[in-house]
Order: sequence, then C-alpha cells, then structure tokens
Amino acid sequence: MKDFDITTLCVKCGYRNASITYRVGQFDPAGQENISTVRFGGTGEGHLLRTCQRCGYKWPERTIDMHGVSK
Repeated sequence: MKDFDITTLCVKCGYRNASITYRVGQFDPAGQENISTVRFGGTGEGHLLRTCQRCGYKWPERTIDMHGVSK
C-alpha cells in the first residue's frame, strides 16, 4: 500500500486529481471495492481510498497519524 501524498497521480492513467475517502476494512483491487473486515472479526484498520476523477480507478493509501507519520 502506498503512503498518502496529496499530489499523487492515478496509478492507472496518470491523472493528478483524485478524490480521498476514509474507509475501514480491506480494499480489493481486483474487484475495485472495499471489504468490511469488522463483520468477519477483523481489526477494522483504516485506509484512504483514492478515486481517479478521470478514469474512476480506485486504490488505497496509508493514513497519516497526528504526528504526520504514515502508519
């Protein structure tokens, strides 16, 4: 999983404008969807789900804690 970067490029088409949504669970890149692990007894660790505004491709990035260090 990549570290968060506000200026990150889409990993599929290279476009710069990707929206950011906080999600809990595991991201499935093949199905392009978030899978809630809390329902299955998982820890529910969070990540940032980035979505390209041009092609719609999604990918996860690590969150940043209060001190600015990626988890």
